[in-house]
Amino acid sequence: MPNPRVLVAIAVLSLLALPATPSGYQPDRRVFECGPVFGPETTPESLVAVFGEANVVTKRLHAGEGFYEDGTVIFADTRDEVEVFWQKPRLGGAPRTVRTRGKKGSWETPLGLRVGLDLRTIERLNRLPFRLAGFGWDGAGTVTSWEGGHLEEPPGAPCRVRARLSPYHPSDDVELQREYLRVRGDKSFSSGHPSMQLLNPKIRELYISIRGS
Repeated sequence: MPNPRVLVAIAVLSLLALPATPSGYQPDRRVFECGPVFGPETTPESLVAVFGEANVVTKRLHAGEGFYEDGTVIFADTRDEVEVFWQKPRLGGAPRTVRTRGKKGSWETPLGLRVGLDLRTIERLNRLPFRLAGFGWDGAGTVTSWEGGHLEEPPGAPCRVRARLSPYHPSDDVELQREYLRVRGDKSFSSGHPSMQLLNPKIRELYISIRGS
């Protein structure tokens, strides 16, 4: 019969060999927040430990304005795909930006933001009108300020969680096209602007920007 002490030692060594999972992570929830999973201490290895090797791959990612770089993708080619951009794409280091996008997904911030949520609902979550960039350019629809509302990050937070909105409207709707032109361009608009209210754009991208990166 095996020595009980030997069995205990084997069990302890087996547990120590398991990859560490960030404290507080719940695999059955898609929580999109700055924390142990997506934060300054995140590494490619920690993402594999959390999501499994089969769900984490390296891909060329579009970084904007025609530029591409190597990044890490979680749940590739699904509605829950997450892209991670690193400070040093070829050398590692801390993450720079984490984003999820599309028309629908399961990821949600602790305060209720998720891809597909419309502007009027976001206003209710924020408890105040907020400001966002105009449409029709690279920074289109990005929330520029929560205006001190409920969705504002606390001072000194290591990350900023931001949203980008886009109006999903038929291209042949003349009235909506007219409203779209009124909130177009590289400038900031209130979510309470009459044209924004009529267009009622939806979140098409959520991203976490890591401070100091």
